[in-house]
Amino acid sequence: MRTWLAITFTIFIALPGIAATFYLDPVNGSLNNPGTLAAPWPSLEEVILANIVETQEYSPLPYDPVNSKLIPKNVGAPVQAGDTLILLSGLHGAVEIDRHVNTGYITIIAGADQTPILEFLHLRSSAYWRIEGVQISSEPYGFYTDDHLVFIESHGWRGPADHVEIRNCLIRSGEDAWNWSQQEWLDRVTNGINVNGDHVLIEDNLVTNIYMGISLVGDSLVARNNQVINFAGDGMRALGAHQLIEGNLIKNCFDIDDNHDDGIQSFNLGTYDVSDIVIRGNTILNYDDPDQPFRGPLQGIGCFDGPFTDWVIENNVISVDHWHGISLYGAYNCRIINNTVLDPTPGLTPGPSWIRVQDNKDGTPSEGCVVKNNIANTFVVDGEQSHNLTFPGTAEYSAQFMDPLMYDFHLLAGSSAIDQGDASVAPPVDRDGVTRPQGNGVDIGAYEFQILNVLTPSSPRTWSISPNPWIDQTMILCEACTDSNVSIRITNAAGQIIHFPISRVPGGFLVQRAHFPAGPYPFKMHTDDKQIYTGVLILTD
Repeated sequence: MRTWLAITFTIFIALPGIAATFYLDPVNGSLNNPGTLAAPWPSLEEVILANIVETQEYSPLPYDPVNSKLIPKNVGAPVQAGDTLILLSGLHGAVEIDRHVNTGYITIIAGADQTPILEFLHLRSSAYWRIEGVQISSEPYGFYTDDHLVFIESHGWRGPADHVEIRNCLIRSGEDAWNWSQQEWLDRVTNGINVNGDHVLIEDNLVTNIYMGISLVGDSLVARNNQVINFAGDGMRALGAHQLIEGNLIKNCFDIDDNHDDGIQSFNLGTYDVSDIVIRGNTILNYDDPDQPFRGPLQGIGCFDGPFTDWVIENNVISVDHWHGISLYGAYNCRIINNTVLDPTPGLTPGPSWIRVQDNKDGTPSEGCVVKNNIANTFVVDGEQSHNLTFPGTAEYSAQFMDPLMYDFHLLAGSSAIDQGDASVAPPVDRDGVTRPQGNGVDIGAYEFQILNVLTPSSPRTWSISPNPWIDQTMILCEACTDSNVSIRITNAAGQIIHFPISRVPGGFLVQRAHFPAGPYPFKMHTDDKQIYTGVLILTD
């Protein structure tokens, strides 16, 4: 091994400052290779254990923020800051990156059309790592781990972890969880992503068939555009300061034990400073199929052990079978603005869903909070509130929203929420990124109703889907539509709503694959003049 490292070093030292790319193939690779596509290295686990990453570590230990300094580690190793490791298909092992504090990002990414699978990923006391496009699950290894699948760990002895990015990864305990028995759920599920560090980005991941989805413990953390689907604990936890939780889909809670499950939960027991947290533009659904096995009540955004200071909760869509739609117990200078919070079965207990701000559990009253421009079944608020709408039961839903049975809470023309909000507090855009206001005033709730040029039913509209079948992305366009005010609902063959990453474009939508399997996906598009266009997207491998 030492001879190989020396030889490799003489190859790479001739090109200082130039980022390099290496290939890793767990089937055909070898540590005796140079790491090229034609002659790749082996699995990621083997490469990390071979100490071929030039990096740094804290010394002396135990770590002390004053006395411990970063010292070089693996000097002259071929992989250096700025480099990229491209993973080819296969099992890349149990990856533990311990005390690797890089001077710049090293990227680990799946190769094009490749399926690399890690047993788990543990970054302890490490920094400046970027992980993209890999699968993380122990099931392909023949067992179900009882540890976190992804763990970013600041360690009291070894030092802190920070500046890590986890992007576009598939993280799951196993497949086919809808067919698991309760005991199989208890035996198989583990936690998805557990962050215990600072300056971490968790973005565009699918975390599925899991217990706890994404736990954020630390400061300056971002969880954006992730999907936590089929979970048995909490979808997300926010335990730190200066966090952003934005654009995530959290759905399908499985009730397999006595945990009181939350879409997003936080608490302050003296361990964490839970201040300056923004929860924006998320969708939390108790379930998307009433026949889901082990369906149980889910609390939406549950924060019961304050104090919670300087929070912003805006543009969220929450549909849960519980009283706690959004609940803050012990809130100070918090803003709850332009959310839509509705119980699918408000006549059943527990429920209907409320937006609630009240005293801390120790009796300390909440102060300085503002609750405006929201839709909910009911409100219980200690603080300033106005411009809210209360819909006690489902009788009001059908007159207000596009398709409430399918959790589409876009406003219908004539909705009592249109133009009735307080513009002074409203976010500049809505849940879809539509600019507020679109009419004479801002609307109440998470969605802004868009004003359109009215087209008569006889107006020609030519729809196109290109390409279809598709692999990575497709466009659905209406050639006669002069703006983007159309809504879309995509399902799978069983009729369950599928939340592909969708972007509005003039006259239609750009649909991207993410991690969804091949197959037919029926969709329905609504236009402003009540025209409906239906079709089927064919997704292939």
